[in-house]
Amino acid sequence: MRKKFLATIVAVGLVAVAAFAGANGLTETQAACEHSQVKDGTCVDCNDPVECIEVEDASGTAKGTYSKLEDAAAAAGNGDILKLLYNCESTSAYIDAGNKNLTIDLNKKKLKAVHFEIMGSLVIENGEYSGYIRNAATGNEHTLTFENVRADLTQLGWYAKGGLKLVNSNIEQQHDGATFTEWWLEKLQMDQTSVYKITNSPSGLSNYGLLSLDEAVGGIEEFLPAGYTLDGQPNSYNTILDETGTKARSVELRYRRLTDAKVSVSIDPTSYVYDGTAKEPTVTVAYDGKKLIAGTDYTCIFSDNINVGTASVKITAKSKTYHGEIVKNYTIEKAPQAAPTGLTAVNESATGKKDGSVANAAATMEYSTDQTTWTAVTGTVVNGLAAGDYFVRYKESANYYASPSAKVTVGLAASNTTEASTTESATTESVTTENTTTETASSEDTTTEDATDEEETEDVDTEDETTEVLHEDETEATGDKGKNDQKKTGVKTGDAFAMKAAVAGMLISFGMACVVIIRKRRK
Repeated sequence: MRKKFLATIVAVGLVAVAAFAGANGLTETQAACEHSQVKDGTCVDCNDPVECIEVEDASGTAKGTYSKLEDAAAAAGNGDILKLLYNCESTSAYIDAGNKNLTIDLNKKKLKAVHFEIMGSLVIENGEYSGYIRNAATGNEHTLTFENVRADLTQLGWYAKGGLKLVNSNIEQQHDGATFTEWWLEKLQMDQTSVYKITNSPSGLSNYGLLSLDEAVGGIEEFLPAGYTLDGQPNSYNTILDETGTKARSVELRYRRLTDAKVSVSIDPTSYVYDGTAKEPTVTVAYDGKKLIAGTDYTCIFSDNINVGTASVKITAKSKTYHGEIVKNYTIEKAPQAAPTGLTAVNESATGKKDGSVANAAATMEYSTDQTTWTAVTGTVVNGLAAGDYFVRYKESANYYASPSAKVTVGLAASNTTEASTTESATTESVTTENTTTETASSEDTTTEDATDEEETEDVDTEDETTEVLHEDETEATGDKGKNDQKKTGVKTGDAFAMKAAVAGMLISFGMACVVIIRKRRK
């Protein structure tokens, strides 16, 4: 009884827990699963069976849904479409789609198959694919087409003459080193946006040689790496040889443009200073780390490379391996200029006249009084200048920076002349006055002597007394005041005799004149 009672309690408890979990949405995890990956028909997240592939006819009408790739491939008819609904993986060692043409629309999803076999044409589009694909229909025209696909292949054996066609697709085929691994193609076609990379193929590219070299792989010659070539032997095979002339076991086929991310271009230097000559920097181009050869792999054309501004070099591919062109820019900077030399100033003739000038200028110059506001020079002479300081420099131009300025001073020519003339005039006047005084004294002495001879002086005693008085006055005047007069007039001691003679002459002349007047009155 007790055991049955405990069992009943446990059962009721489990039911309650389940009810509680359901009420709180815990069981919704399974229902909300997005089925990120369906493997062999089962979701790897929720373990529910999931129908991951829809079969449609050529018009897009659904014909049924399937959980496994092999089931969908078997059910599809010729020309039907297998459309992925979820990311799908099949671990089946072998899937045989039969003798029909199929399209696998990856629908932006991922499909993985260990081995997918078909005897017709196959188109894989719009997504990611990985695995091994094989068509053993030797001699048939069937084609394998990858369009807008990123694929990782372990092997590829397409024996049909239609071969492989790549449209905007990137295919990597990396072999694991097994004894038997296939890279079998009777024909290969690629557009310029596609890449086909082969790594570690044991035997390189193999085929029956059912087509000529040009028919089989002639269209991929411009996709070969530098140094690689195509080799064809009738009724044997068409293959790719590496740089050593050996059958290539690893190769990357791509249309190599100079605009690819794998390209590095450098120019040295990237900047110049203008000097009037063409500037051509050293150009280095490498593709995927391999340095290209100028003149062999590419050519350079320089433009706008003399004057200040942006110069450019257009690098154009030349060989069969590299294609297109790329443009790189570099700069030419303005050059400095030296300050003007040889400038000469002509002074203003008078204050306010404004007729000063600066000569030996040029139309490439400008001048200023404050080095802030500048006036362009229009000729070789700057006219109409007032007295003052002027700063002259070469103007900034398309190829040069403005030069440092040269200072030129326009003075007052009239002021300078007057000052010099005044000095000369003062010196001349002093000399002239001294000479004139001496000459006057001599003239008066001569006149007095003539008058004395004519009138025959009667009173010699009076003349002697007058002469004595004059001599006494002269002595007193010259004796008492001589020193002070010398200081006032600035006459040097060496000139005293000349001065005394001049004064004595003046007094004698005055005395003689008085004697003549007295005699006339007596008469």
